[in-house]
Amino acid sequence: MGRLVNGERKITNPKPEYAGKLLIFCEGYTEYNYLNYFKTYLENNLHAQYSDIVLEPINTKGNAMNVYQYAEKFLSIDKNKRIYGLYEKHLVFDCDSPDNIQEVIDLMQGSENEYILDYSNLLFETWLVMHFQNLVPEGQNSKRNIVKLMRGFLGVQNYSSRTKASKGTIGKILGSGGNTRIRAAIENAKVLEEHWKCKGITMSVYAIIKMTPLRVKR
Repeated sequence: MGRLVNGERKITNPKPEYAGKLLIFCEGYTEYNYLNYFKTYLENNLHAQYSDIVLEPINTKGNAMNVYQYAEKFLSIDKNKRIYGLYEKHLVFDCDSPDNIQEVIDLMQGSENEYILDYSNLLFETWLVMHFQNLVPEGQNSKRNIVKLMRGFLGVQNYSSRTKASKGTIGKILGSGGNTRIRAAIENAKVLEEHWKCKGITMSVYAIIKMTPLRVKR
């Protein structure tokens, strides 16, 4: 999952015990369950005194534009402005929808709320697959194949909305060695990033499945 900070894509290995104050707006249940895994871990295992993570809302039931519009409306409320004024604000979304994703990204970057964009190219399942299998640059990384890999790993015939929303799906992917699998996913993402960099594609965001550069204005 890429991270857009001031126009540059960064893949980091943050120390979760110092997560700080985060307000995170998620596109769907899958993203929410994934991030809630870390929120719960911080609260129950590390008792992190310097972390305050708020996931809002549970599910916007839409695409990147819905995430942006929900966040804007939420933060336009005076009470929420006061409560979350000093929080780092994140938007979590996929790059597969809507079709005018570049325009949506421009709106996000231009907002006075100074969002940090945490995006998946093309869909969040691409990032999830990288936890248990390397994705070869310019390989069979289509949406259909990613879903097929998810079905095989989870042992289900149909990767349905119910399966996507299940907390057990994220639990099975991360397993008891969640930290190890996350590190593996980060390394795989670095390989993909370096591949496209060597190809001369230096845009901050690019679709690793569509293989079509997605320009981000600075």
